[in-house]
Amino acid sequence: WGICAASIYSNPPLVQELHAQDNAYTVTEMNPDGSRTVKLTTAITRSLAAKDDRRPLLGIMSAETTRIVSLTITEKGYCLNPATGELMVDNALIAHDLENTQNPKTALGLIVAALGQRKAKGMLPFTVLSCDNVPDNGKRARAAVIQMAEAMEKEKEHKELAAWIREEVAFPCTMVDRIVPAMTEESFADVQSYLGVEDKGAIVTEAYRQWVIEDHFTMGRPQWDKVDGAMFVSDVQPYEEMKLRMLNGSHSILAYLGYLAGYETIDACMQDERFVKVTRHYMNNEAAVTLEMPEPADFASYAEKLIERFTNPGLKHRTWQIAMDGSQKVPQRWLNAAGTLLAEEKAFTAIALGIGGWMHYVSGTDEQGNTIDVCDPMAEQLRAI
Repeated sequence: WGICAASIYSNPPLVQELHAQDNAYTVTEMNPDGSRTVKLTTAITRSLAAKDDRRPLLGIMSAETTRIVSLTITEKGYCLNPATGELMVDNALIAHDLENTQNPKTALGLIVAALGQRKAKGMLPFTVLSCDNVPDNGKRARAAVIQMAEAMEKEKEHKELAAWIREEVAFPCTMVDRIVPAMTEESFADVQSYLGVEDKGAIVTEAYRQWVIEDHFTMGRPQWDKVDGAMFVSDVQPYEEMKLRMLNGSHSILAYLGYLAGYETIDACMQDERFVKVTRHYMNNEAAVTLEMPEPADFASYAEKLIERFTNPGLKHRTWQIAMDGSQKVPQRWLNAAGTLLAEEKAFTAIALGIGGWMHYVSGTDEQGNTIDVCDPMAEQLRAI
């Protein structure tokens, strides 16, 4: 097994830098006590910058040697209406792909085109493995790909493709739990200082890691469960809900309120006892009480572990980064839990506080009257409300 990594929208410089390093890069794991572990990663065998021409990537995806296509494209990359779950055919990129089926721009268009070529050649389909931090990510990917195939069926070569995908293609759900801040000039400089060499593909993260994967693949899979932190299960949803509500829900509360309070990073927020208090209250009294796990879970210990992870001074996880795309994240992180608590006539003060912080944040102006760079697909609509 090996990985072909592709960037389809941005970051050609990163791909060029990976090429210069034979696609190798380092992963620095920062521990709360200030110590670190550095690992050299060589799993990527090829990398592509496919922003301007998707056809080389399409050729790789269509090859019989490709058995899994994984996705990390964020919530908005699936181009599904958040309210209805239907494909947004009026999206400019989707509209382009429906007119240019053999040189698509979106991940959905690439997957449908590649699966269409494999079906035409009588090949087995690859597995579509979503690694995005969204609920039921495999189901969401399946819905988006099938709807895209149905929209493309006006083309002769795509006749009956949607039905074939529905019956033959595996879309396992996954849950990834690891805090990986976006790299900054400071973090790159820190890695270079520690290693004595420059690594333009470097990643700085925490030591903790968990990857829960639904065991459903069409062409086999690597033995990922041999790696500490990875596990195959029949149902990912309980683990996903626990992570979304406790970790991601807390992160969002800290991101919006922390940014408005003038804190640039999560660890800086956690130096303020008021933020520790509201985070602990939210996890124990508003998130954990709405969860159901397949086996007994120690939510209180998990909450304390999360507070320790958030406090890690080696992870400069910016509140602005976590606050991105809130319109896509708020429903699954807060509103489902709030709905459960409301039905049980229980209070959800921390969630309400978080929603208030989000509303203030997306207005585009902070407490001091400074402009906030709101990065959200609905930024204009939200600012106008």
